[in-house]
Amino acid sequence: MKLLSKILLALTAALFVTSSFAGTTSGRDSATFYKTHPDDWDGKKASVDCVSVTRINGGPQIDGLVFFVAHTIDDDNKARGGSIVVAVLEGDVSSFIRKYGTVVERNRGQADRIASKSLRATFHVLEKGHVYLDVSGDAHALILERKEDAKLAIRSEGSLTESGGIGAGRRHSPSKLK
Repeated sequence: MKLLSKILLALTAALFVTSSFAGTTSGRDSATFYKTHPDDWDGKKASVDCVSVTRINGGPQIDGLVFFVAHTIDDDNKARGGSIVVAVLEGDVSSFIRKYGTVVERNRGQADRIASKSLRATFHVLEKGHVYLDVSGDAHALILERKEDAKLAIRSEGSLTESGGIGAGRRHSPSKLK
């Protein structure tokens, strides 16, 4: 009887451990994936499924650059994919906004209800906790020249992810919706 209870206990523990890690891996085209493995991707091309972008207006800025937060979707797990800072050259801002949009677009009547566009850029680790995408390939040199200002601008992305992005907004009580 002791052997049977030990086997059942071991199987229960294995089932618990396996189920606790199920679904914790992020899809490769999400910001969360790249942020989880930053050292593996530093200086390499990355591609995220971008659903919208938000301009970072606060904090120090770098002449010639504009910082955005790209909100991504994890198509593999049908979930939010997190967000990541994107450095865009000042002359390319209009086309960047036109391409990725500032609001989430929804596809009515389709299985994948949120439209996304592939954002391809070079992934960089400025310092631990400070990662970003360089769309043009020329922003990295400007960022390195003013590293301290860049760290503050890139770090400010954290406050935007809490209040902005997919599905953000005020919740209304049912009584106010009548």
